[in-house]
Amino acid sequence: MPLISIILPVYNGANRIEKAINSVKSQSHTNWELLVIDDGSNDNTGKIVDIFVKNDSRIKYIKNEANLGIQKSLNKGLKEAKGEYIARIDDDDEWADIDKLEKQLEFLEYNKDYVLVGTGAVVIDENNKELFRYLLPQNDKDIRNNILSKNCFVHSSVLFRKDATLTFGGYSEEENIKHIEDYDLWLKLGTVGKFSNINTYSVLLMQRDNTISNTNRVIQAKKSIYEIIRFKNKYPNFLLGYLLSQTRLLFFLIQKIIPFNNKFLYKIKTIYKQ
Repeated sequence: MPLISIILPVYNGANRIEKAINSVKSQSHTNWELLVIDDGSNDNTGKIVDIFVKNDSRIKYIKNEANLGIQKSLNKGLKEAKGEYIARIDDDDEWADIDKLEKQLEFLEYNKDYVLVGTGAVVIDENNKELFRYLLPQNDKDIRNNILSKNCFVHSSVLFRKDATLTFGGYSEEENIKHIEDYDLWLKLGTVGKFSNINTYSVLLMQRDNTISNTNRVIQAKKSIYEIIRFKNKYPNFLLGYLLSQTRLLFFLIQKIIPFNNKFLYKIKTIYKQ
């Protein structure tokens, strides 16, 4: 029985997914399963994943007959997961630290009151050139003080307890949570346990301009305001988080009129994680 279930949602990721899977296979901790949830791809994603499946019994390939969206795909992964812990990785991201899972697993095994642990990240372009790197608040108090101002976790870096997640029925499939489903889940998990981030740059995040649409930026910012209001009694510094979220929304609305440099924009978006 695997101890860790890794969920990798993908849609038309044939050009990118090999690196993601190989970075999982390179982990020093080996008691895992990788669940590739293909959300109705029409490229060669399935053929590429099948090669890995044939050579590694820990890798499972599950394809949606139709495109169901990220929320339902993630919940399908949770339903299939056999592990006690859940990790996430996207098809265009990589785990740069071979001991990532080992470090996080050790932390959660020895700290039973913690439900979620993440890491820092390095942002790269499509030529694998480093653009910048960043760390996020590390201890539970600092994360709680900041989590209404920004998402304090890189979703491709996290390891969290499956049983705590199932308490809330997994990822919300509500339309008003679409595009911020990870942030929503983290906020829920923090109501039943503690948070942490490990001080390492364990994840490579790919910057691809065609994934950062103006429409989604504005929608995400608006939905984040809804989340901040919804959890205002669960975490401190609501007013600061609310004001920052309104400022962020204004910034993205201005950007629709006066476009900024993509690298600068991505850095702003990534640091604030909204």
